[in-house]
Amino acid sequence: MMYVSSLKLTNFRNFDQAEFAFDRAKTAIWADNARGKSNVLEGLYFLALAKSGRGARDRDVLKWGADYFVIEAHIEREDHSFSIRIAYDPRVGKKQAFLAEIPLSRLSDLIGAFNAVLFSPEDVDLVLREPVQRRRILDILVSQSSSSYLADLEGYQRVLAQRNRLLKDRSSALLSHPEQVEPWNEQLAELGGRIVSRRIEALHEIQPLLTEYYRSIAPTSEKMQASYRSPISMETRDRGQDILFEALTTRLPQEVKLRYTLTGPHRDNLIFTLDGKAVHQFASKGQLKTVLLSWKLAEATFLERQTGWRPVLLMDDVFSELDPKRAQAVLNMIPNFGQVVVTSARDPDLDFEAHGFRMLGL
Repeated sequence: MMYVSSLKLTNFRNFDQAEFAFDRAKTAIWADNARGKSNVLEGLYFLALAKSGRGARDRDVLKWGADYFVIEAHIEREDHSFSIRIAYDPRVGKKQAFLAEIPLSRLSDLIGAFNAVLFSPEDVDLVLREPVQRRRILDILVSQSSSSYLADLEGYQRVLAQRNRLLKDRSSALLSHPEQVEPWNEQLAELGGRIVSRRIEALHEIQPLLTEYYRSIAPTSEKMQASYRSPISMETRDRGQDILFEALTTRLPQEVKLRYTLTGPHRDNLIFTLDGKAVHQFASKGQLKTVLLSWKLAEATFLERQTGWRPVLLMDDVFSELDPKRAQAVLNMIPNFGQVVVTSARDPDLDFEAHGFRMLGL
């Protein structure tokens, strides 16, 4: 088991300086609105990705008027304990991560040392309705379980930016001299083929979990599924590099006209459906929230199976807008996971102490 025993925030969001201690199993952060409950979870999630799980820029999480922020935590694991510290100073435009007090040469080197899964109500519409955000949650899932995937993803983004720059700056010359873009096609096809293959494999592994958790939270006849839309399929993923290279070559005239790359994992789509209908088009707010919650629970189980360690499950305001039956179903499922930290406004209908939570007031 892996868990956070303590967290210290300095100049982060609304906190000048604050320290928190967490139960190794279940902690409920219990406070009125606008007291910073969500900010504590955001600080915890920073430990996993070295950036905000809410999509905020580093400058946006810096307390107003402060010169820097620091996030520090102590992590307990069965085999050893270690510290994580993340410091940001906009005056030098630099963010630095430290693992066991050792500075890391790259922020990405932190990913995988500590895994966390964050459910945020802000993500319900943003994540499920926007293709780029749906791809992002899939990338975060696989990156936390595979350092090689993260390296491929970073490499792909660099090559994609270079190829798009070439399409913009030398578009008129590329049609008569397509060989100029071929080196970029080869790199994108190689990296993109591996990325898509790993995404498809991860989704294949997580699908049964999605179905199970959705049914547990919302005991209806609806069937939840997630599918990956790409020129590459489960059956053809071994030939993914060739498929992407051919598509990049044949679509060059269209790309020259539009001046950006049309094929690759950055254009693929992750679609969630209920009884075959896309949730981003037809689902109600309650259905969307249950779909995203099911994904997050499945994500936690997937990461445990891949890494051998249960990730910390961060659940922000998860019980709002859930009917009592669904809220009770979630509470009953929590003991099946590792450390869980939830936030809630002061709701008399939720008895966290009766479910074994340590109460943390703000």
